[in-house]
Amino acid sequence: MALRGGAAFNQPIPKSVTLPVVEIDDIDVEREAKEAAERVSIRRTIRRGRDAWDAIHKSESFEGWAAIGAALVIGKQYALRTVDPDAPWHQRRYGYAFHKWAQQNGFGSMRASDRSHAIELHENLKAITAWRDDLPQRERRRLVSAQAVTKRWRKETRHGNGKCPQDLKREAKAAWKRFVWCVRSLPAHEAALLWQSVIAEATAMTQA
Repeated sequence: MALRGGAAFNQPIPKSVTLPVVEIDDIDVEREAKEAAERVSIRRTIRRGRDAWDAIHKSESFEGWAAIGAALVIGKQYALRTVDPDAPWHQRRYGYAFHKWAQQNGFGSMRASDRSHAIELHENLKAITAWRDDLPQRERRRLVSAQAVTKRWRKETRHGNGKCPQDLKREAKAAWKRFVWCVRSLPAHEAALLWQSVIAEATAMTQA
Protein backbone atom coordinates (compact mmCIF):
# COMPACT_ATOMS: atom_id res chain seq x y z
CA MET A 1 0.00 0.00 0.00
CA ALA A 2 1.44 3.38 -1.03
CA LEU A 3 1.96 6.03 1.58
CA ARG A 4 0.91 9.54 0.75
CA GLY A 5 3.17 12.57 1.03
CA GLY A 6 6.06 10.57 2.43
CA ALA A 7 4.37 10.39 5.87
CA ALA A 8 6.37 7.35 6.81
CA PHE A 9 9.61 9.26 6.45
CA ASN A 10 8.50 12.21 8.59
CA GLN A 11 7.68 10.29 11.80
CA PRO A 12 9.98 11.17 14.79
CA ILE A 13 12.46 8.51 15.76
CA PRO A 14 11.68 7.23 19.28
CA LYS A 15 14.37 7.93 21.88
CA SER A 16 16.31 5.01 23.25
CA VAL A 17 15.53 4.04 26.82
CA THR A 18 18.45 3.76 29.22
CA LEU A 19 17.78 1.49 32.19
CA PRO A 20 19.37 2.37 35.52
CA VAL A 21 22.39 0.30 36.48
CA VAL A 22 21.93 -1.43 39.81
CA GLU A 23 25.13 -2.44 41.51
CA ILE A 24 24.76 -5.57 43.63
CA ASP A 25 27.43 -6.36 46.15
CA ASP A 26 29.10 -9.71 45.93
CA ILE A 27 27.47 -12.26 48.20
CA ASP A 28 29.70 -13.39 51.04
CA VAL A 29 28.51 -16.98 51.10
CA GLU A 30 30.74 -17.96 54.00
CA ARG A 31 29.63 -15.06 56.18
CA GLU A 32 25.94 -15.59 55.43
CA ALA A 33 26.24 -19.31 56.14
CA LYS A 34 27.92 -18.53 59.47
CA GLU A 35 25.21 -16.03 60.43
CA ALA A 36 22.49 -18.52 59.49
CA ALA A 37 24.16 -21.21 61.59
CA GLU A 38 24.37 -18.81 64.55
CA ARG A 39 20.67 -18.00 64.27
CA VAL A 40 19.78 -21.70 64.21
CA SER A 41 22.03 -22.32 67.22
CA ILE A 42 20.36 -19.49 69.16
CA ARG A 43 16.87 -20.83 68.37
CA ARG A 44 17.87 -24.33 69.44
CA THR A 45 19.38 -23.07 72.70
CA ILE A 46 16.21 -21.14 73.52
CA ARG A 47 14.06 -24.16 72.63
CA ARG A 48 16.11 -26.48 74.86
CA GLY A 49 15.86 -24.01 77.72
CA ARG A 50 12.12 -23.57 77.27
CA ASP A 51 11.57 -27.34 77.17
CA ALA A 52 13.66 -27.70 80.33
CA TRP A 53 11.61 -24.98 82.05
CA ASP A 54 8.35 -26.65 81.04
CA ALA A 55 9.58 -29.91 82.58
CA ILE A 56 11.41 -28.47 85.61
CA HIS A 57 8.58 -29.07 88.08
CA LYS A 58 8.19 -32.70 86.98
CA SER A 59 11.85 -33.67 86.90
CA GLU A 60 14.20 -31.00 88.20
CA SER A 61 17.84 -31.50 87.31
CA PHE A 62 21.14 -29.65 87.29
CA GLU A 63 21.37 -30.16 83.53
CA GLY A 64 17.88 -28.72 83.08
CA TRP A 65 18.76 -25.55 84.97
CA ALA A 66 21.98 -25.27 82.98
CA ALA A 67 19.94 -25.38 79.76
CA ILE A 68 17.57 -22.75 81.13
CA GLY A 69 20.49 -20.53 82.05
CA ALA A 70 21.98 -20.82 78.57
CA ALA A 71 18.69 -19.66 77.05
CA LEU A 72 18.25 -16.79 79.51
CA VAL A 73 21.74 -15.48 78.78
CA ILE A 74 20.59 -14.96 75.19
CA GLY A 75 17.71 -12.89 76.54
CA LYS A 76 20.09 -10.95 78.79
CA GLN A 77 22.37 -10.14 75.84
CA TYR A 78 19.36 -9.05 73.79
CA ALA A 79 18.14 -6.75 76.56
CA LEU A 80 21.61 -5.24 76.98
CA ARG A 81 21.76 -4.44 73.27
CA THR A 82 18.44 -2.61 73.39
CA VAL A 83 19.38 -0.10 76.09
CA ASP A 84 21.98 2.63 76.36
CA PRO A 85 23.96 2.04 79.58
CA ASP A 86 24.65 5.78 79.86
CA ALA A 87 21.00 6.78 79.54
CA PRO A 88 18.86 7.63 82.59
CA TRP A 89 16.87 4.72 84.02
CA HIS A 90 18.79 2.24 81.91
CA GLN A 91 18.41 -0.45 84.58
CA ARG A 92 14.64 -0.12 84.48
CA ARG A 93 14.64 -0.20 80.69
CA TYR A 94 16.89 -3.25 80.73
CA GLY A 95 14.53 -4.98 83.15
CA TYR A 96 11.54 -4.19 80.96
CA ALA A 97 13.30 -5.44 77.80
CA PHE A 98 14.41 -8.65 79.50
CA HIS A 99 10.96 -9.28 80.99
CA LYS A 100 9.35 -8.79 77.58
CA TRP A 101 11.84 -11.19 75.96
CA ALA A 102 11.14 -13.77 78.69
CA GLN A 103 7.40 -13.57 78.07
CA GLN A 104 7.81 -13.92 74.31
CA ASN A 105 10.07 -16.97 74.64
CA GLY A 106 8.23 -19.04 77.22
CA PHE A 107 9.87 -17.89 80.46
CA GLY A 108 7.23 -15.38 81.53
CA SER A 109 6.14 -17.41 84.57
CA MET A 110 9.67 -17.66 85.99
CA ARG A 111 10.51 -15.56 89.04
CA ALA A 112 13.16 -12.89 88.58
CA SER A 113 15.30 -14.47 91.31
CA ASP A 114 15.24 -17.84 89.51
CA ARG A 115 16.27 -16.11 86.28
CA SER A 116 19.20 -14.46 88.04
CA HIS A 117 20.42 -17.71 89.57
CA ALA A 118 20.06 -19.60 86.28
CA ILE A 119 22.08 -16.94 84.47
CA GLU A 120 24.75 -17.02 87.19
CA LEU A 121 24.87 -20.80 86.84
CA HIS A 122 25.46 -20.60 83.10
CA GLU A 123 28.02 -17.79 83.32
CA ASN A 124 30.07 -19.82 85.82
CA LEU A 125 29.13 -23.27 84.52
CA LYS A 126 32.66 -24.60 84.04
CA ALA A 127 33.78 -23.68 87.55
CA ILE A 128 30.51 -24.76 89.17
CA THR A 129 30.50 -28.10 87.35
CA ALA A 130 34.07 -28.83 88.42
CA TRP A 131 33.23 -27.93 92.03
CA ARG A 132 30.01 -29.95 92.01
CA ASP A 133 31.68 -33.03 90.50
CA ASP A 134 33.92 -33.22 93.56
CA LEU A 135 30.94 -33.51 95.90
CA PRO A 136 29.68 -36.89 97.13
CA GLN A 137 27.07 -38.47 94.86
CA ARG A 138 24.33 -38.14 97.49
CA GLU A 139 24.89 -34.38 97.68
CA ARG A 140 24.99 -34.01 93.90
CA ARG A 141 21.58 -35.69 93.65
CA ARG A 142 20.10 -33.18 96.09
CA LEU A 143 21.95 -30.14 94.80
CA VAL A 144 20.22 -29.53 91.47
CA SER A 145 18.36 -26.20 91.47
CA ALA A 146 20.15 -23.14 90.15
CA GLN A 147 19.52 -21.24 93.38
CA ALA A 148 20.82 -23.97 95.68
CA VAL A 149 23.85 -24.69 93.50
CA THR A 150 24.98 -21.10 92.98
CA LYS A 151 24.47 -20.10 96.62
CA ARG A 152 26.46 -23.02 97.97
CA TRP A 153 29.15 -22.65 95.29
CA ARG A 154 29.62 -18.99 96.21
CA LYS A 155 29.72 -19.82 99.91
CA GLU A 156 32.28 -22.60 99.58
CA THR A 157 34.55 -20.84 97.08
CA ARG A 158 34.74 -17.46 98.80
CA HIS A 159 38.18 -16.15 99.62
CA GLY A 160 39.28 -14.80 102.97
CA ASN A 161 37.93 -11.35 102.11
CA GLY A 162 34.45 -12.79 101.66
CA LYS A 163 34.34 -12.46 97.89
CA CYS A 164 34.06 -15.19 95.27
CA PRO A 165 36.51 -15.44 92.32
CA GLN A 166 34.04 -13.91 89.86
CA ASP A 167 33.67 -10.82 92.05
CA LEU A 168 37.41 -10.53 92.48
CA LYS A 169 37.99 -10.82 88.74
CA ARG A 170 35.43 -8.09 88.04
CA GLU A 171 36.98 -5.78 90.64
CA ALA A 172 40.50 -6.47 89.37
CA LYS A 173 39.52 -5.45 85.84
CA ALA A 174 37.92 -2.25 87.11
CA ALA A 175 40.98 -1.46 89.26
CA TRP A 176 43.31 -2.08 86.32
CA LYS A 177 41.38 0.31 84.09
CA ARG A 178 41.52 2.93 86.83
CA PHE A 179 45.26 2.36 87.30
CA VAL A 180 46.01 2.73 83.58
CA TRP A 181 43.96 5.93 83.40
CA CYS A 182 45.82 7.42 86.38
CA VAL A 183 49.26 6.46 85.09
CA ARG A 184 48.56 8.04 81.72
CA SER A 185 47.81 11.31 83.51
CA LEU A 186 51.19 11.37 85.26
CA PRO A 187 54.41 12.91 83.95
CA ALA A 188 56.39 10.49 81.81
CA HIS A 189 59.21 9.87 84.31
CA GLU A 190 56.75 9.09 87.15
CA ALA A 191 54.68 6.84 84.92
CA ALA A 192 57.81 4.95 83.84
CA LEU A 193 58.63 4.10 87.47
CA LEU A 194 55.15 2.70 88.04
CA TRP A 195 55.24 0.62 84.85
CA GLN A 196 58.60 -0.80 85.93
CA SER A 197 57.06 -1.81 89.25
CA VAL A 198 54.15 -3.48 87.45
CA ILE A 199 56.49 -5.43 85.16
CA ALA A 200 58.64 -6.55 88.12
CA GLU A 201 55.57 -7.66 90.08
CA ALA A 202 54.09 -9.52 87.12
CA THR A 203 57.40 -11.26 86.41
CA ALA A 204 57.73 -12.38 90.03
CA MET A 205 54.18 -13.75 90.11
CA THR A 206 54.45 -15.66 86.84
CA GLN A 207 57.73 -17.24 87.87
CA ALA A 208 56.54 -18.24 91.32
